[in-house]
Amino acid sequence: PRKQAIARLAAALVEPADTIVIDIGTTALEVARALPETFRGRVLTNSVPAAMTLAARPEIDLLLCGGQVRPGDAACHGAQAEAFFADFYADQAFLGSGGVHAQAGLTDYHPPEVATRRTIIAHAAASYVLADSGKLGAIAVHRVCPLDAITAVLTDHEASTEAVDALTAAGCRVNIAPEEGPRGVRGDG
Repeated sequence: PRKQAIARLAAALVEPADTIVIDIGTTALEVARALPETFRGRVLTNSVPAAMTLAARPEIDLLLCGGQVRPGDAACHGAQAEAFFADFYADQAFLGSGGVHAQAGLTDYHPPEVATRRTIIAHAAASYVLADSGKLGAIAVHRVCPLDAITAVLTDHEASTEAVDALTAAGCRVNIAPEEGPRGVRGDG
């Protein structure tokens, strides 16, 4: 439910004719699932599962980057993926992450994805990092970029005040998804 709440927050930012990037990862896959029926834009992705999810929607112009496919999560990476993203300029990018830290910035565990993410960020008007509360304050081994390179971090309602305050103090905008009750009803009035 936390990843779905983050995905709904992300999908609400998307305009009907936008060109968007949906990165790899489970939260990014939820963004693909959460795109509203009114969305008629273009999706660029390096996630085979996200592409499979959106392939059933003919109103979306869907482009999958290609490249080497990692076993398990079916993430595309490598020189082909980087070259693909370098050829586009997106309105918004929704990025996965290994960790988001006030000093270390955006970090990840897989070196090939670092270069791809940097290319995506450099070619997007707005870059949103999808990070569930467990990734706030965490540092993965490879640095992607400093916090000032991203537009905002989208996280869930379980994010600790300390983690959010640290990111905010570092100049990073943090958008927190509301807690959803059963059937999409929000808790706490």
